[in-house]
Amino acid sequence: MKYEVIKLKTGQELCGMVSYNNDTVEITLPMICQLTKVSQTNTLATFIPYNPLGNDSILTIGLESIMHTSSMNDQFIPFYDEASAKWLSMVEDGTIPLTNTLPTAKEFLKERMDTMLDSLTEEEIEMMTEEEDLDFLQVGDEEKKVIH
Repeated sequence: MKYEVIKLKTGQELCGMVSYNNDTVEITLPMICQLTKVSQTNTLATFIPYNPLGNDSILTIGLESIMHTSSMNDQFIPFYDEASAKWLSMVEDGTIPLTNTLPTAKEFLKERMDTMLDSLTEEEIEMMTEEEDLDFLQVGDEEKKVIH
């Protein structure tokens, strides 16, 4: 088996560990790779299962459905391996995190902020509190206003 990128005649591109049999191709843990530019020097590679609703880890495609194939760039292989192994584990364990509701904007922001804050070390938090002028959080008696 070798890591390959396959472009289907439909235009869909997928990658995985590939083996050829007569007039078919077997793709183990097929994934779709989405690249997103994060900054001038960084690109985020996100691997998404090609067949997330399926129960099989191997997909068989007829050669007549394939436009072309190429070897996967070695730089992407560790990211593919990590994503596909995690996906296979969730499928086998029945732990795919599913929901049928979207969070509100407030819930989404709270979750993101909590995640960001949880990732900070104690030293980073201390540096922030020392550097930042947090007096605006304190309301003194002279600033309190009575509304009648």
